[in-house]
Amino acid sequence: MRVLHGSVAGWTGAALMALGLSAGCGDGADDPQGSGQETTGAGGGASGAGGGATGATSGADGTTSSSGVTSGAGGASSSSGASAGSGATSGAGGATSSSGATSGAGGATSGAGAGGGDQESTGFSVRGRFLYDRCGEKVLLRGVNEMVVWLSSGPDGLPEFAEIAKTGANAVRIVWLATESSAGLDQAITNALAQKLIPIVELHDATGKWDLLPSLVDYWTRADVVAVIKKHEQSLLVNIGNEVGDEVDNAAWEAGYKQAITRMRGAGITVPLVIDASKWGQNIDQLQAVGPALVKHDPNILLSVHMWWTDGSAATITKELQESVALNLPLMVGEFAQHAVYECGKHPFDYKALLARSVELEVGWLAWSWGAVKNSDCQSDGPFDMTTNGTFAGLTGWGREVAVTDPNSIQNTSVRPRSIETGSCR
Repeated sequence: MRVLHGSVAGWTGAALMALGLSAGCGDGADDPQGSGQETTGAGGGASGAGGGATGATSGADGTTSSSGVTSGAGGASSSSGASAGSGATSGAGGATSSSGATSGAGGATSGAGAGGGDQESTGFSVRGRFLYDRCGEKVLLRGVNEMVVWLSSGPDGLPEFAEIAKTGANAVRIVWLATESSAGLDQAITNALAQKLIPIVELHDATGKWDLLPSLVDYWTRADVVAVIKKHEQSLLVNIGNEVGDEVDNAAWEAGYKQAITRMRGAGITVPLVIDASKWGQNIDQLQAVGPALVKHDPNILLSVHMWWTDGSAATITKELQESVALNLPLMVGEFAQHAVYECGKHPFDYKALLARSVELEVGWLAWSWGAVKNSDCQSDGPFDMTTNGTFAGLTGWGREVAVTDPNSIQNTSVRPRSIETGSCR
């Protein structure tokens, strides 16, 4: 969720609700990245009156593929947009693309070094709808978001990562900005890994702003940033941008992300890329409609939905997850809390149903948010902060349930892959 924005009170609430939408509520100085997005109902309907506010982000305003694979003995396999000389090899047993996709008489394996079984690769990879580590171990993400870039102590994740790790989480989504240094990025990633957390770094600068997607790719493809990604490529996921775009049609969204993926692969970035839905992360209908084309373009991606829907019923959650699984989409839930942003507690979100269905359907998720940096959204009507003070001891309410006490909580379902826990495959 999460962007700086003003309050979105008013407009025509009746029309908004008729469309099943919710818009981000206001934020204040103590929430450097408030909500700002429109929240959709069952799966991302069109936006209407009451749409979110500016979406400006603090400190930064504005700032392979089955397609192209030729199968058959000795057939070359290429990554759509992968740069020449990025490691593609071919041979009679099937070619290997720059992202590790293989094809040939023996069958195809997709994904950047995509594993499964006991295959080892250079880093995490996606095969089908599942994420695997470099040792071929399936990984179901169980973790939280933290607004690391706005920590009062500095954007290094200390001591927050250590507190998050006490839940048993296997991942942390790190809120970052393109105005930050590559050295700072390196430090934050290093600190997350030191706590046995899979770092998922996202850029927040273009939240709700579709036209700024290329500027995010400009950051990721800078030589110094690529060097940091390469340094940590065994253990890193890159979320291209947080909730980029509000109203974006399917064709534009597909073309925009294909270009972004191509540029990043061409720069030598081989790690899995996480792609948020439009409509402030909530348009799961678009992920289901266009996601297969993006997976065909580059199978080493995860598609992320942010469940800030006004219809957060168990029935809707179950329906959307089941539809995505039926499509074999590599879906993860990148953000959720106990209710929607728009009108807060009037639109509860059945997070317990999400936790249960995610176990049954093997879907990864990350809760929003840990709380060392306070959310100003809904502070008087069900805060989104999982903790009162950013510590494990400070877990409270819905946050404690999601992290510890629910039968399907982080503590009860998270498994850290051996490669993250011990640094080796055996």
